[in-house]
Amino acid sequence: MERSDASKDSGPKATTSWGAATLAAIAMVVVSFLLFVLIPNTLLAYLTTRMTPTGRDLVVASLWALGFVVACVIFVRLQPRRKT
Repeated sequence: MERSDASKDSGPKATTSWGAATLAAIAMVVVSFLLFVLIPNTLLAYLTTRMTPTGRDLVVASLWALGFVVACVIFVRLQPRRKT
């Protein structure tokens, strides 16, 4: 049986320098901290006296989920693209 060429290298791959990779990692950590810790905590503190607990939790959970989607999009955009 012959092996297919799928297991071989499919061509040149995009490379990222250490500096660019470090900056991307730092940016992702900062954005993640803002989206998942600082903003929800600030919202909870602000909305505590202004909304019912159920409404407040719904708003914060919805914005957290939206932040998760934004973080995923940012993470995908930071990935190096393959040169084909």
